[in-house]
Amino acid sequence: MDWFNGLTRYLVRFRAWVVKMTEEDVSDKLDKEEDKEKDKENRESNDKNDSKKQKVQFPQYFQQKKQRGRGSNPDGTNLATPVLRGVVVCEYDGDRIWVEASGNMKGRYGVEIPESYAPEDFQPGTEVALDPNSFKVTDIVERGKDAEFDAVETDVTFQDIGGLDHVIKSLSSNVGAQLNSDKKSKIEEWGMDMDKSTLLVGRPGTGKTHLVKALSNEYDAEMFMINGPQLVEKFIGEGAKKVKRLYEQARASEKPSIIFIDEIDAIAKKRLDDRRHGGEEVERTMSQLLSELDGLDTEEEGNVISIFASNTPDIMDPALLNRCSAIEVPVPGEEAKEEILKVHTRKIDLKESVNLQAVVEEMNEGFTGRDIKQIVRQASINALDRSDQYSDAKVNMVDFTEAIKDLEEGNVGVEKDFLGNREGTPDEMFA
Repeated sequence: MDWFNGLTRYLVRFRAWVVKMTEEDVSDKLDKEEDKEKDKENRESNDKNDSKKQKVQFPQYFQQKKQRGRGSNPDGTNLATPVLRGVVVCEYDGDRIWVEASGNMKGRYGVEIPESYAPEDFQPGTEVALDPNSFKVTDIVERGKDAEFDAVETDVTFQDIGGLDHVIKSLSSNVGAQLNSDKKSKIEEWGMDMDKSTLLVGRPGTGKTHLVKALSNEYDAEMFMINGPQLVEKFIGEGAKKVKRLYEQARASEKPSIIFIDEIDAIAKKRLDDRRHGGEEVERTMSQLLSELDGLDTEEEGNVISIFASNTPDIMDPALLNRCSAIEVPVPGEEAKEEILKVHTRKIDLKESVNLQAVVEEMNEGFTGRDIKQIVRQASINALDRSDQYSDAKVNMVDFTEAIKDLEEGNVGVEKDFLGNREGTPDEMFA
């Protein structure tokens, strides 16, 4: 019986040990599960906090810009990543402001006021920079001059233009009268309404651009020059905005201003019902131009004159033609060609045997002022090529004859019109 009692006591102790170990193991598992639950709760809590912070922070690739000496702007960026440009269209409503973005992300977005700004900083019309991912406001864009539309400086005068005296007189009588403050005040006193826009019509190379440059220089006016194709944009509304900024900058000038748009037919072709390949955007741009000419978008009309140039007025929209007084810049005749030739050779050393009238007689009937300038340039190069001493070089009749021959054969700067025999139609506007 002793062995039985001993076995019983051993089994009791073993059972107690097993129970103890089981309780410890369960307790450890429970502790581990509790730790896991706590870790999970902590992670969720951190994620929520990070999410809350993200609402008032900008993406990581936007680093805060340190403005040394001017204080720091916590919402500013170093512009390491491109930003969108937007305009405030609705003032703060107690919750957000509404901003219209431009470009390929065009649309209206409700955004919060950045912490570093006050609601009154965002009045309708305020330009802002936007984060392209979250559309948050990063900076206020200060309104300033657009470098794309800086005034063009020129030293061209009417003495540099030959054979166009009648065109110069017409421009001086109409446009010049409005650029002269004394004449302008007398015109207003008489109650006269002068044309604020002029269309110069003529072949390429006849001197349309030179005329406008000389006009701005003679009357000390600012000249804002752009080509029509530069106003044709890919995205809807961008071309119209360009036109508006161009006229705003011209009106802000302290001097009288001339806006010169060359190749105006790029945006002013006849409007059609068929709107293929960007036609709607071109029409929006022209509508904005017509609106600027009518002064509908400005409270106070500045002293701004619009001058356009085209060599295909037959395809232009009547709405624009009716707002312009047209002046033809013709291909020069023999007398005009000789005057142009004198202008371009006045600084060149010519031999006594050179007869400018005889040079003109050798020229093709359709030569323009640009062609004549090219002939003089090529004749000068011919004279230098055959001279041993460049300082003693003089241009003779043979140099001119060879230059004219090269131009006629297309060996030097002549415009090759590969579509010259093809009749254009307004349908080609969107082709």
